[in-house]
Amino acid sequence: MNPILNIAIRAIRTGGKVLAQDYDLKDITHNSEKKNILNYIKAIRKKIFLTIDTIIHRSYPHHAVINIFSKKKNTLSHRQWFINPLSGAVNFIKKIPHFCLSLLIKEKNQAYISVIYDPIKNDLFTAIRGQGAQLNGVRTRCCENNSFSHNKIIAIYFKNKNKKNTYLYVSLLQYFLQEKVSFRQTGCSLLDLAYLSSGKINIYLGFNERELHIIFGELQIRESGGLITDFLGGHNYIKSKLILIGHPGILKFFLKKTRKIHDIYENHGCVNKN
Repeated sequence: MNPILNIAIRAIRTGGKVLAQDYDLKDITHNSEKKNILNYIKAIRKKIFLTIDTIIHRSYPHHAVINIFSKKKNTLSHRQWFINPLSGAVNFIKKIPHFCLSLLIKEKNQAYISVIYDPIKNDLFTAIRGQGAQLNGVRTRCCENNSFSHNKIIAIYFKNKNKKNTYLYVSLLQYFLQEKVSFRQTGCSLLDLAYLSSGKINIYLGFNERELHIIFGELQIRESGGLITDFLGGHNYIKSKLILIGHPGILKFFLKKTRKIHDIYENHGCVNKN
């Protein structure tokens, strides 16, 4: 096994153990103000990061280890470890066992290794550039069914920051409900991407998507044979915040509808272009 991946797995499993212990520790939702909850999550993220950082630096003291939630960004090293100590914080707070932690290793500013870990289900998703993606040590592939018919599962992410995109969102949902597909909005986009890379879901559909969610799962998607596009089949998904992910064969059918609906609403000024 890749020695750097070995250290990454050791670090993230140790961080996951700490996160799982905090999950079982206490319920902070009762009689807690929003400020207290936010401080609680901030403290947990800091603790997880320090745990992972310590393990990484024992083996690689000269590598840069970066907490994505911190303002301190050390980008001088040629090899950088980006750590997401907790994705799916609302699920974590509400005691819904669907959240994860992740790390991304960049080498010369290119994604090299991606690890996503669900400490509750003990699911470990890994990917190495040019060497494929795995779930618990078994090679994974995106769902390759080249048609868009019944029994498809679409994971959706929608953050209502721009009301104009709401019209596009509702129109697409109405259309695909008629196609008898199943929708999932799980509260943890990063696990959605990991599930897609392992063939558990068929399509990921994101509105007002955060770049933060994409960078940790992008390598997993590509190494499993998936494709990431905007709603027109292009590469403008970071700027447009409209993202479509899946196997190219399925996306071909999906894009026919998204392009049509997107064009209708763009002509009426209802799509966010920023």
